[in-house]
Amino acid sequence: MKRGFKTEEDALAWEKLYKEHCKKDMSKSFGEFHKNYESDIRPRIKESTWRTKENVVKYKILPYFKDMPMSSIKPLDVLKWQNELFKMHNTKGNELSGTYLKTIQSQLSAIFNHAVRHYDLSSNPVKKAGSIGIVRANEVNYWTKEEYLKFIECMKENNKYYYALEILYWCGLRTVEVLVLNESDFDFVNHTISITKSFQIINGAEVITKPKTINGIRTVTVPVSLSEQLKKYVDQESKGERIFPYARQRLYKEFKKGIEISGVKDIRLHDLRHSHVSLLIHMGYSAFEIAKRVGHKSEPVTYYYAHMFPGVQENMAERLDAERSDDNE
Repeated sequence: MKRGFKTEEDALAWEKLYKEHCKKDMSKSFGEFHKNYESDIRPRIKESTWRTKENVVKYKILPYFKDMPMSSIKPLDVLKWQNELFKMHNTKGNELSGTYLKTIQSQLSAIFNHAVRHYDLSSNPVKKAGSIGIVRANEVNYWTKEEYLKFIECMKENNKYYYALEILYWCGLRTVEVLVLNESDFDFVNHTISITKSFQIINGAEVITKPKTINGIRTVTVPVSLSEQLKKYVDQESKGERIFPYARQRLYKEFKKGIEISGVKDIRLHDLRHSHVSLLIHMGYSAFEIAKRVGHKSEPVTYYYAHMFPGVQENMAERLDAERSDDNE
């Protein structure tokens, strides 16, 4: 109802500024601001990534902060919310893992960082409250080669899943990278697989996207014996479409059946990738060499798998002892 403008152009200019002011008004509730956050961020990231963020916010953040004004949320409020997270349990009745707690906290902090950076919020209360959870350093689960061989022996009768699992273990691919493979991705002369895409199911629809990271675009060399077996399988099964024409959940169910039959310890499907890294570490390869193969940067490999590298602490101690002895002579 604002009046007194000389021209329509003046009125529209004022309206634009007023709407921008309302948009940046940090007295709005967290729930309302999250709508702004979605409209700003969602178009810039993969849909599967947004859905992961959305689930964390919906079930672990909005129930606590939804009706609280953004500008009134203080570090103490975040601290109380963190304490509520410590009381929560997953579907198996276990406390939330350190990794998951870290993920939840990071998402809340990302929302407040966005408000500080683009909507003039004075500060991020999550940073002042302090962090919770841990990065995955000691939560990596994996099979030894002996465990894997015992497991895969039970899967040999079903090529449809057997070869997908073989690629996961012996090549270290992500599940979404394996499920999208077609005949053109294989070079059976040079025994390689080209990783250029990823497979997702979003809202019931099959979606082909780019790999998770820039480092994910790579060429992986396949053990010759496996490459020769894959060529026979691909020649028989390929119809110019996906070699493994099913969803991750289907492969997961078959994977769990194999675990039950073989009697090996229960791990996640993604842990076959960790098992591959573990195998390479014990074969003596460096973090840099491993990172290039699995589509990571070398820093995360060094951090996440540091405890797997054999003899590192002992070697350090021996060399330090030698340095100390030289100084004391």
